[in-house]
Amino acid sequence: MEPSETLWADDARDHGGRVPSWWIFLNGPRGRILMGRLTAHLSVLLAALLILAVGQVRPPPRALGGPSLEGLAPQPLPTEPLVRAWAPTPAPPLFRAALPHTIIPARPRAAVITYTVQPNDSLSSIAAQFGISIWTLIWSNREAVWDAPWLIQPGLTLYIPPVDGVYHTVAAGETVESIAAKYQVDPSALYNEWNDLKEGEQPMEGQQLMVVGGKDRYIELTPPPPKPIPGAARRSSGICQGVSFTGPGANGWFVSPTGSGRVSGWYFHDRRNPGHIGLDLACRSGDPIYASDNGVVTIAGWNGGYGILVEINHGNGFITRYAHLSELAVGCGQSVYQGQIIGYCGNTGWSSGPHLHFEIRAGGVPQDPQSYLP
Repeated sequence: MEPSETLWADDARDHGGRVPSWWIFLNGPRGRILMGRLTAHLSVLLAALLILAVGQVRPPPRALGGPSLEGLAPQPLPTEPLVRAWAPTPAPPLFRAALPHTIIPARPRAAVITYTVQPNDSLSSIAAQFGISIWTLIWSNREAVWDAPWLIQPGLTLYIPPVDGVYHTVAAGETVESIAAKYQVDPSALYNEWNDLKEGEQPMEGQQLMVVGGKDRYIELTPPPPKPIPGAARRSSGICQGVSFTGPGANGWFVSPTGSGRVSGWYFHDRRNPGHIGLDLACRSGDPIYASDNGVVTIAGWNGGYGILVEINHGNGFITRYAHLSELAVGCGQSVYQGQIIGYCGNTGWSSGPHLHFEIRAGGVPQDPQSYLP
């Protein structure tokens, strides 16, 4: 017996032999070694039981309509390696860089617009500003330009088409076919995105149509030279250049230039011709035409679609124009008084019969003459 076991036996005898021998053995060196081994084995066994218990965990109930997992053998749980494999950091998403100088392709405007003539404007500069030809501008504003482009003034409103062609106002009796023939295009050219006209439909009087690619008459772009003309003035000077405009001050009100208020043609901005900027007064060929107020003659002579034209500057911001005359009774720079004869009724220029085209302008802007006449 080893000394330690002897000590335990002696201890048992000291207690009256009441300590059992197995207790003495377990508390001896050999017993402690045995207990350590048993503890290790039990730990391994418990770990195995724990793993087995986890493997027996039932899967969650299957989703409605999904495959049943019932009766399948339990699958071992996936285990992750102690050291994770290295993976590269995902690159940030790519975006197209903003280009501050992106080129946007040119597209026609969605509609015909209007433009008010500014000081120092000309028809050619306006056409270049909007990317259309000067002929498109003239053909689309016949009632404003009157084939006399040298007479445009600040304040005048012009139609600006979105593309080259003609902006046409439909007259009574006109059809798609007749308009197309007039402007040398196929009728299909009138059925486009700018016209409120369905395929096969005919236009109404006064309707305004964009005739894409249409062509009208070409005109002179410079004023005609002075030439003799019948009448008291005996000459045509057109625009009175280099004339000192001095004369009687205006009374500030207007009288009828024909002595009557009877209208024989279009009104101001007539619904049948919205571009018309004057008033067509009835008169017979040769009837006298009177100055509507005091002033000085600033135009006397032939001017395109106006025919023989007289313009009077009244010195108070107003001017008046008298068109389609047969003869002149005044000349450039001449002072005239309200009611004085300035010419005679005629049918010159754009006119389908004797009448007077009468305009009143304030600061260059056409006014409705009926708002000023008695």
